[in-house]
Amino acid sequence: MQAIAFKEADRAQVSFLAPMEKKALIWLAHRTPAWINSDHLTALGLISLLGAGSGYWYARYHRGGLLLVAAFLALNWLGDSLDGTLARVRNRQRPRYGFYVDHVVDTFGVLFLLGGLALSGYMSKSIAAGLLTAYYMLSIESISPPMPSEPSICLS
Repeated sequence: MQAIAFKEADRAQVSFLAPMEKKALIWLAHRTPAWINSDHLTALGLISLLGAGSGYWYARYHRGGLLLVAAFLALNWLGDSLDGTLARVRNRQRPRYGFYVDHVVDTFGVLFLLGGLALSGYMSKSIAAGLLTAYYMLSIESISPPMPSEPSICLS
């Protein structure tokens, strides 16, 4: 059996803000202290989504929780967007590892965010559960190709 070579996913950022965002992220990556690495930023992104979900839950009791959500979503953007840029700027890419960790973190992050929304009263629990299920079903489509060391299955 022939092993399938790893092919890195194509990145397409097409919003009108994408060029400015890319420049800002590269600028930030060059100024990020050496002791901070991409794994720290990935953790920041995940913890921020836990914070945003908690902010939604807190908004059930106090509207100020929505300000927390906005702040945590901004931190999530920073961590989630800057982690890969920092790795590329420092030439520390780990395509398979980064791809896997990014999808696992996104899986838990969406759970935290939609869980908080469900507990907030701003969204019904059944709608949140449906959105979570739909997200998980669609995320199956982004499974990475098999690694060269894995046997490939031929059904012909």
